Amino acid sequence: MSRRPANALSELSVTEFLTMSRMGFYPHGLVIGSCLYEAGTQYDWTVSTAEVTTLSEAMRSARGLAMERMRLQAAEVGAEGVVEVRLELEHHLWRGARQVVKLVAMGTAIGFDPDLAPEAMKVAPSLRLASGAPFTSDLSASDFVALLRAGYRPVTLAMASCVFGIDPREARQYRGQDAEILSVTQAFFDARETAMDRLQQDLFNELPKGSPDEPIGIVGMTVGEQTYGDRQSAPLVEFTAVGTAVAMLHPQDPRRAPTHPRPQLAVPLDH
Repeated sequence: MSRRPANALSELSVTEFLTMSRMGFYPHGLVIGSCLYEAGTQYDWTVSTAEVTTLSEAMRSARGLAMERMRLQAAEVGAEGVVEVRLELEHHLWRGARQVVKLVAMGTAIGFDPDLAPEAMKVAPSLRLASGAPFTSDLSASDFVALLRAGYRPVTLAMASCVFGIDPREARQYRGQDAEILSVTQAFFDARETAMDRLQQDLFNELPKGSPDEPIGIVGMTVGEQTYGDRQSAPLVEFTAVGTAVAMLHPQDPRRAPTHPRPQLAVPLDH
């Protein structure tokens, strides 16, 4: 049985709290993992249009360390998983042109309390991974419950990123012209393809095919593209993809809806 810590903090809204409590889930607290990672200096980067591998790898490593620290905090408070995970990524330029990546992962740890769950769900199996580690997800509480009702469960937050540097000489060729900047367009495309390939590679390295938690897909994907840099440094193109990997729920799990839920159309009336 999973007991909640006293005075557990939560980012859940009232509606989300009530939605989860009807399934027997309660917040165990706000969990946070963070990491500052050295990405070398800008002097080490090539000026040609290509991936800045040191920065891409720094983001990858920082993400892994921050997520693992958040997961360990969730395990310490007896949580089955973490919902509504947010990733905050920052780039800092320190003295000496040193590039530093800061990544913070935070979410609400939740646990299942059979004493407060509906009678039919008191014997529901744990949603922890086969290793005993809590699951992680950026799904909202309502989406998490909808996922369970549909017969699926979250396993881990999947994320990948890629950073491309742009040769400033190429960009200057288009100054004053009304034309597509082909090098930047191509850099966005290459960064996107590299990040998406990397996301699947990292996911199946963590949860290989044939394992009890093998993902069958990724839901709630969000992607972000941005460019940054200043006059003294080469412009950078960054692509990031984040989503929740899901697996099948146990066939006898009572949290499954008797019939497959049908999507509903919701029309906001406040716009």
